[in-house]
Amino acid sequence: MEIEDIKKALSEVLSPLFKKQSSIIKSVDNEERRALFVAMEPDVYDAHNDITSKEEVEKACNNFNKYCMRANLFHRVETDAVDIQQSFIAPTDIELDTGRIIRKGSWLMWMHFPEDNEVSSQLWDMVKTGDVNGISIGARAVVEDIS
Repeated sequence: MEIEDIKKALSEVLSPLFKKQSSIIKSVDNEERRALFVAMEPDVYDAHNDITSKEEVEKACNNFNKYCMRANLFHRVETDAVDIQQSFIAPTDIELDTGRIIRKGSWLMWMHFPEDNEVSSQLWDMVKTGDVNGISIGARAVVEDIS
């Protein structure tokens, strides 16, 4: 898969889903080819204008950890090109060196992009340039109108 194919797939799949821009938090470790992503943040409107409780975020994380723990490229194909090193709930607020705060109860994932894989290297380059700046849990939910 070429870098342009990945960018095109990302654009085609994700752009119609977003009604508004949501904030994406990531932390990149250039030495170790790892990035820390926020998978879900509790009690905050997401890109689909939905809110998920702290309890439901934790359930989603635990379910992912038990049954999946595998990366999926752009909701199209599971891959070993990205290694999910950790998937966990933030036990407290975390302040990044950028000054951004990751809220207690957020679901975080440390992802590693190995050097020995061409797709992984392309994805890592996209993380560093900001072309890949977030992750999606790719889930379905029962939605309740709370307004």
